[in-house]
Amino acid sequence: MNYLAPSYIDVGRDGEAISDARLSFHDAWPETDPRLQPQKTRPTAPEDEQILAECVHIRRLDWEAFQKKTAGKPVHERIFELINHRTIQFNSRSRYAESEIWKGRIREACGKGEPISILLPVFCVIRNPVKRLQLTVPTTAEEVSLRHMANIAEMIRQLYPAGAVFHLVTDSTFYGLPFGVTAVEALRYVDLLRQMVETIGCGDTIKLHDMAQILSGRFEEFQASFEHWSARFHDDPFADGLSPESHDVWLASMAASINTAKRQLGYDALREQFGGTGAGKATEELHRRARAGLAEYRALKAAAADLRWEEEFFPSALRATIHTKGIPVLGLRLYPEYKLRSNLLPYHGIGVIRFGPKYKLHYMTVEPEMFVCGRDEFTRITDRDGYTMHYLEDRPA
Repeated sequence: MNYLAPSYIDVGRDGEAISDARLSFHDAWPETDPRLQPQKTRPTAPEDEQILAECVHIRRLDWEAFQKKTAGKPVHERIFELINHRTIQFNSRSRYAESEIWKGRIREACGKGEPISILLPVFCVIRNPVKRLQLTVPTTAEEVSLRHMANIAEMIRQLYPAGAVFHLVTDSTFYGLPFGVTAVEALRYVDLLRQMVETIGCGDTIKLHDMAQILSGRFEEFQASFEHWSARFHDDPFADGLSPESHDVWLASMAASINTAKRQLGYDALREQFGGTGAGKATEELHRRARAGLAEYRALKAAAADLRWEEEFFPSALRATIHTKGIPVLGLRLYPEYKLRSNLLPYHGIGVIRFGPKYKLHYMTVEPEMFVCGRDEFTRITDRDGYTMHYLEDRPA
């Protein structure tokens, strides 16, 4: 293994590698296909703008109190305390505060008067028909996430005029191989994300990059490393010291993430396979695909880590992650309720919006669409093309 200099933190190889995206919630599966139930539906309307704005609001952060509390500190410390606030950071805050690497990069950027760069690999196509009933296109969940990051950048700008820029490295095409997604769908998803960034007007603080495109400049080294790790993980899933317990969780999450829509399974078959009660050839095939997919997924991550792509292409950035890690790294709450009320990423489900009486604001979680559709208390909100944007829970009369 390559020596890692003290200034480099190998985020990709530590801790959780794939989000816990299992679907074996026995109580959540209706007895009959919920897609056959009548569903209240309406197109997006002007009032949805206010609802989305409320979903972007960080309800547990008193911004004025934070500004007053940190007013006497150097600007780089104020910025660090903001991004390490419990409403933004879900990984260990104490461990993050003890590391000088990220605080030093903020101090350096402030000294040069440059924007704070935050680097985050995110946004992938997941074609599981339980999670989304339609093709994977950007929905309200993606929009709230983008607006949330733009909101964080705006708060940093209020502390420091140069503000911040989020460099989002989309891995939709990069992980197309293990997830069984076509390049057509992966590219279309990213194109629509770019359009969404422009539509909501945050192109100055949100920059999209393609992971596959970034790594293509060193494709010989990448391919050699990928093939090395692929052979190792296919031969021995525990080759890098992964525990059997973690492997079982990752395998179940991979089974719930690979493209099963192309099998066009009926509801009973889906419930048997993903509800944890399935047996027989179909379930065996799913597990076989999941094992192969997980090996390839881990090999892709390991090969990228071998290249230390973050340091080569974004040397001054704060490395953020959407995964739980045991090292000092920014675990970014991709939307305000991520890792609080909600554990799924935007593309692992559909946005579900409810009204919270405590703060008197709407908030958004992400849930498998199969577990939300057909329920009387929800209205399906669609765009002009008929795609589901989110589900809105009715407020009590």
